[in-house]
Amino acid sequence: MRRSIWLLALAFARADTLSLVDASQIGLPPGAPAPDVSLPDQAGRTRDLASLAGPRGLILVFFRSADWCIYCKSELVQLERDYGALKQSGYELAAISYDSQAVLNEFATRKGIEFPLLADHESSAIRAFGVANREFRKGMQVDVETEKVYLSSIGNVPVYGLAYPAVFVIDSNKKIAWRFVSESAELRLTGSAILERAVGANIYAYRSAPQSGAVKVAATATTTAAALGSRLTVGVEIAMPQGFHVYSPDVGKEYRSLAWRMSPSQCWAVGDASHPDPQWRKLPLAEEKLPVYEGTIRLTRELIVQPAIRADDPSVYDLFRKTCLDAQSQITASGSLEMQACDDRQCFPPKSIPLAWKFKFIAPDRQRSPVDLRREFEP
Repeated sequence: MRRSIWLLALAFARADTLSLVDASQIGLPPGAPAPDVSLPDQAGRTRDLASLAGPRGLILVFFRSADWCIYCKSELVQLERDYGALKQSGYELAAISYDSQAVLNEFATRKGIEFPLLADHESSAIRAFGVANREFRKGMQVDVETEKVYLSSIGNVPVYGLAYPAVFVIDSNKKIAWRFVSESAELRLTGSAILERAVGANIYAYRSAPQSGAVKVAATATTTAAALGSRLTVGVEIAMPQGFHVYSPDVGKEYRSLAWRMSPSQCWAVGDASHPDPQWRKLPLAEEKLPVYEGTIRLTRELIVQPAIRADDPSVYDLFRKTCLDAQSQITASGSLEMQACDDRQCFPPKSIPLAWKFKFIAPDRQRSPVDLRREFEP
């Protein structure tokens, strides 16, 4: 993750909203064998890696709790929406927390979660994968109403054995092919963003094509829905007819290069745009080779929805709803593509093409599990 996007994220959120950790050394690395897992799912069936995996492998997500963790619950709903795309790519999906099987069953039933949720109530798999939260010692508890952590049972939720938000892609040989641990418990990858980052899959769940003449431009995204703290990928697809080109950002100030700009917003933050490598061509009217794009290209960047929940300040979420959601409960991100198309004889007038991405908002789930199902003991 680029450091620049963290600075952007901290710019729109109060400094104490995001709790950042150095995630680079957390969890088993790629190439390591995946530990054996044998845990009950939400229906009470014992599952191991062999029974969980698809033809290409398994995407294993670690989350904190389906009882009290609002961001976790939104993440699971988002993953369910992307479950079909994961299966079509040859991967199965499962998620692990320290919750009891009863908590997971209650949440899965209430939210229609069909992929396996695994109850690691003693945190054995969480520790085996190296993602047990290092901040919490035995006996510590958190008060979920105030988000304060206590060294004793003053709080109302035990946190020893809690997992960092993490994702492991396990291949068909039961080796870890890809690992991701979130630097913040508030920010979570969508399922389609996992596929794109881990295996290079191109997901076009959202596509909007403004009118742009001979060169066709489309705004794309890896998902059609987003929650607070969602980390997803937005893109711009540019399709040029034969004989046309645009200049890459490497071209220099004397030429008008392609530029993708995002509008400023308090509702989301974006990372730097990723461009494909250009072709260096000697054009008829130029004295030297120039970096150009031809054919169809795709630019991408990460977009993060503001994690606008504070237990001690409901006004933060109220402001988000009033400012960031439209009448259809959608989040809209906007920007523009500055572009000048050329052929071998001439360059056409430059254009500024407006871009927009709309996402159905997944509202935070504040409902906790029934009291008699909640976590009662320390592992």
